[in-house]
Amino acid sequence: MNEADFRALAELLEGLGLGFALADAHGRPVVTNRLHRGAPAAARSHGITLTDGRRLALVTRMAAEADARFKLLAEHSGDLIVAVDADLAIRYASPATGTLLGCAPQDLQGHTLAELLVPEERAAFIARHFTKSAQNGRGPDLFRALRPDGSTRWVEARVATLPPGNGLGDYLVTLRDAEQRRRAEEALGQANAELSALASTDALTGLPNRRQFDATLQKEWYRALRDGAPLALMMIDVDHFKALNDLFGHQIGDGFLARVGRIIRDNVRRAGDMAARYGGEEFAVVLPGTGSSGALDMAELIRRAVSSTDFGSLVEGGYPISVSIGVAASVPLAGAGSATLVHNADAALYQAKRNGRNRVEMLQ
Repeated sequence: MNEADFRALAELLEGLGLGFALADAHGRPVVTNRLHRGAPAAARSHGITLTDGRRLALVTRMAAEADARFKLLAEHSGDLIVAVDADLAIRYASPATGTLLGCAPQDLQGHTLAELLVPEERAAFIARHFTKSAQNGRGPDLFRALRPDGSTRWVEARVATLPPGNGLGDYLVTLRDAEQRRRAEEALGQANAELSALASTDALTGLPNRRQFDATLQKEWYRALRDGAPLALMMIDVDHFKALNDLFGHQIGDGFLARVGRIIRDNVRRAGDMAARYGGEEFAVVLPGTGSSGALDMAELIRRAVSSTDFGSLVEGGYPISVSIGVAASVPLAGAGSATLVHNADAALYQAKRNGRNRVEMLQ
């Protein structure tokens, strides 16, 4: 076919809604029709090569219109849309590079998608989205994008596989600004942490509350059972607290309880030990890895600290306060439970009260 034949063919195909182009062996256009000239470059990139080196290319009206719609959407989207090859080399980037990354689309030419992320997160991103195991799990993920000035920005990434012969590449990646989402998640996490702390803390003394005490004692009981280690418990009660409340009122009484709680906390300093408010005027101390002798020494230290404290800042002239302490310690045995330790410490506490208060007792 000569050039005139190809021109006639081009006109015929245009009437059928097909773009047509003939280029010489050097890639210079020889014959094109209007539909092919109006199609975006990506839609015009596929064709066949003739034996003499010339190249024929066809594009359907639908393909051209679809490609034009894609470019229209991509160029007006606030999300950064990036098309990459199988080796993650960037083939196309939308204008949102300016707002998201602080650079122009053409600045990404010659770079890979991985280079858009901070180095320490590139391997995780590739494994999450571009490995065989990730084929069925390409939902959005948060990663930090690396900007030319060295700053970072949280982005939400989505990856979709493109069909063969699409003219764009193998994958379409959408990067959405996630700074606001990240800040919201951090605020929610902080709020949840604060709520969790409030749920496990006694408001008056600042010590762990009964709920936290029960959970900790249970955990330490099973740990001691597993390790064959001793576990000790102290139950501490403020002596004659009802008389104090009746004399000064509940507000002053709360002040005494808060001060006693601080004294106990300040004397329970070993990592792993826990002082808690058990309820009312009663406190408890869990001592992991502690036998009878160590627990008795700690109890006596707390008893003396309370008795020697000057409470003059709460009531003029001060007011004598003492505590009674019951101690229990054992190496947990299978078939028993932490309630056994609580029962024994409670029994020792009542024995301390019967024997005159302001003392430490341990059942023999």
